[in-house]
Amino acid sequence: MTAFLFIFSTSAFAQSSETIKGEVLDLSCYMTQDATGQGHKKCAQACLDKGLPAGILSENGTVYLLVEDHSASDAYKQVIGQAAEMVEVTGKVVDKNGVKSIVVEKVTVKG
Repeated sequence: MTAFLFIFSTSAFAQSSETIKGEVLDLSCYMTQDATGQGHKKCAQACLDKGLPAGILSENGTVYLLVEDHSASDAYKQVIGQAAEMVEVTGKVVDKNGVKSIVVEKVTVKG
C-alpha cells in the first residue's frame, strides 16, 4: 500500500507540457468588461505593462491564467507583450482550486 501511495503521489506531479492556442488577455478587463480582441489591444497592453494579471482565451473558450516559469522568465515576458494577439503557449497546465493556469515555457506568436 505504501508503495502504491508513493507512486501515485509522485506521478500526480509529473505533468507533461501542453500547448494552448488562443488570444492573450488582460484578465482585469476581461473579467470585469468581457474585453477581448484588437479593439481592446491598446488598453490590454497598458494593463499588462502595469503588471495586471495575464491570461489566454483558448480556442475552445477556456481561460487560463498565465504564470511565469521562474527558470524561463523570457517566455513569460514575451507573451505579456502580445496583448490581444493569437499565440501558442506551451507549458504545464495546472488546475488548482478551480483556477486553470499554464506555466509559460515557450511562446509562438501566430500573427
